[in-house]
Amino acid sequence: MRKSVYLTISLLLSAVLVGCNSHNHAGHSHDDGHEHSEYEHHHDDDEHDHDGHDHDGHEKDDCEDEKVNVINGHSHNEDFHSKDEEGIKKHEGEVHLSAAEIKKISTETAAFSEFSHVIVATGEILPTTKGESSVVAPFSGIVSIASGVTVGGKVQAGQVLFNISTNVGEESDLVEKATIELEAARKEYERDLKLSEEMIVSKKELNECRERYEQAKVKHANLASKISYGKALSKSQISGFVKSINVSDGEFVNAGEQLAIVSQNDKLMLQVKLPQRYQKSATSIKTVKFRTAYTHEVFALDKMDGRQVSQAITTSDGGYYIPLLFEFKNISKVMSGTSVECYVVTKEKKNVITVPNSAIAEDQGVAQVFVKKHEDAFKKQFVTLGETDGERTEIIEGLHSGDIVAISDVARLHLASSSNAIPAHTHNH
Repeated sequence: MRKSVYLTISLLLSAVLVGCNSHNHAGHSHDDGHEHSEYEHHHDDDEHDHDGHDHDGHEKDDCEDEKVNVINGHSHNEDFHSKDEEGIKKHEGEVHLSAAEIKKISTETAAFSEFSHVIVATGEILPTTKGESSVVAPFSGIVSIASGVTVGGKVQAGQVLFNISTNVGEESDLVEKATIELEAARKEYERDLKLSEEMIVSKKELNECRERYEQAKVKHANLASKISYGKALSKSQISGFVKSINVSDGEFVNAGEQLAIVSQNDKLMLQVKLPQRYQKSATSIKTVKFRTAYTHEVFALDKMDGRQVSQAITTSDGGYYIPLLFEFKNISKVMSGTSVECYVVTKEKKNVITVPNSAIAEDQGVAQVFVKKHEDAFKKQFVTLGETDGERTEIIEGLHSGDIVAISDVARLHLASSSNAIPAHTHNH
């Protein structure tokens, strides 16, 4: 009988020990290569040694005093994990993104290619020789701007830009005077024409008389066209756009005063101020790119029918720079009088890695790009920059051929990489 009791007790103790060894610690499933030290069970005075692992937060069952080993090399401190507002995740130097965020980022694979030597210089957009026309007041009076006329607006040759209220009587007197002068010039020319046939008047005298007659006709036509319904009219002499308006509605203007400037902007000039030390490069220019202060767009002369119209052989402005002049078709409506940053493209360089300028961010003056390390992760990479043509920049150091580089949403990646927040991630080991 006593022997049976001992056997029963032994069986019960064995069952308890098996149950303890198969205890499931909630929240931790370890199947991904973590090394586990062996369980050590010491049943002295019903106490269990728990070396190396803190199980705060686990529910205790009948085996709460059992020792469970820590997973080597991995800490599960939930305070270590957090999430930023944008949903971007960062871990171990990498910026991790959701599938939705990955779709928003464009990339480019770095590769060796040809790239041109580039000289950065300043420049200015200028009108062509016949590219601008002044609109002046034909008479003194109160000016009003014609409807629809604004700075930057298109105008046609002969279009009325301003109306000037003035003394109609004075205007009429001027027209009448011009009519009398025209009639006198006409009669003189007809008389000299007959006399020239009789060899009494020389050809030179006849030509001078004809010139006076033509001038009288132009003067009369201009005065007559500028008077309509009791108002003087100021018209554009050329088609183009209004570069500037120099008066306001209701302002008194004097005869001959400049009211506006109309620019014929289908053709413009680019003056490049090439630093003197690059004088030898002035003979091997392939094209020039430029960027205005009011736009991030880069314009290239070779895409705008650009051509060099002067080859500088002397320096200007005390010898600090060499002026180069280019003419181009203004397909992008660049405005004359604009200061620009120029990128003078010269001979080719071979085996160069470049990236779009949009791929580059700065961290305290140090350039950096973001290289894709995994399907959902980018890592910050510091780089050394070389020359730029305004659109792409040479990478001297920091990138290798085959690296996948982010070329959009870089500012956001930079912000996430600089943040102290490390978003939560799941552990399915």
